[in-house]
Amino acid sequence: MKSTRTLLLALALASVPHAHAEPPADPHALAELGSRIDTELFDAYNRCDLERFGALVAEDIEFFHDQAGVMHSRASVVGAVRQHICGKVRRELVEGTLQTFPMQGYGVVQLGSHRFCESKTGNCVGIARFVNLWRQNGERWELARVISYDHRPLSAADAR
Repeated sequence: MKSTRTLLLALALASVPHAHAEPPADPHALAELGSRIDTELFDAYNRCDLERFGALVAEDIEFFHDQAGVMHSRASVVGAVRQHICGKVRRELVEGTLQTFPMQGYGVVQLGSHRFCESKTGNCVGIARFVNLWRQNGERWELARVISYDHRPLSAADAR
């Protein structure tokens, strides 16, 4: 009986994805990593390169949006970008707002603000805050959890 429980425990643990994450300890290297993965994700988002975008999103993503609700899969997130973003808006990181912190044994967490600008006019019309949790699997980074909140029209103060 004990060996059966041990085997079941071993099988259960083997099915849990292990991150092997060791984010950079150096604050400068951590900031560079944060900037790189944010840029890579949103370059694909802005170009509507859904294959590349999807490759950066975890299959089991949880995406919490204060206005649109919750999504629980890569397919739903990529589908929402296809339907609501492609050809309509682009995202701009608000300069100086991106912060990246290590999450030992997992990856990194990012905090920041971004503006959304109309594709046709180039006018920035909205702003929001985000918390992104990136999971590291070997050398690969994948967006695993998102909280996107405080969506509101862009004010004159926000436009600076």
